Amino acid sequence: MKRHLLSQYNSLEEIMKFLKPKTDLELSIVQDGWITDGSLSITPGKKCILIKQSATAGAKINLLESSIVDVYPVPPSNFINSITQRGILAIIVNMIISGSQNKIAEEVENILLEIQKN
Repeated sequence: MKRHLLSQYNSLEEIMKFLKPKTDLELSIVQDGWITDGSLSITPGKKCILIKQSATAGAKINLLESSIVDVYPVPPSNFINSITQRGILAIIVNMIISGSQNKIAEEVENILLEIQKN
C-alpha cells in the first residue's frame, strides 16, 4: 500500500533511521532483486529497504517518489526468492511462507503510520 510520508522522509536512509529504533527486525538498504510491481523484470540499480525476520519472512520498502513509499511482503533470502518465482513448487512454497511475510509487511506499515502525511 502506498504511503505518503512527511517531507523529511524523502530518502531510504532517512526512512531507515526512523525505523531502526522502532523494530527489532534486521534492516538494510540493498539492491532491489524482487519483482513486486507487476512487471516481469528487475530495474538495475534500484535500491530498497529490506526488513528481515528470517530467510522466508520479510518485507521491502520501495521509494516511489520523494516521500512516497510502498511496502511489499517478500522472502528476504535470494535463494527462497528465486524458488518462489516459477512452477508448482513456487506456488506451494509461496502459500506456506506468505502469511509470515504479510505479518512483517503489516508491522512495518503500522510503524510508518507515525510519519504518514495526513
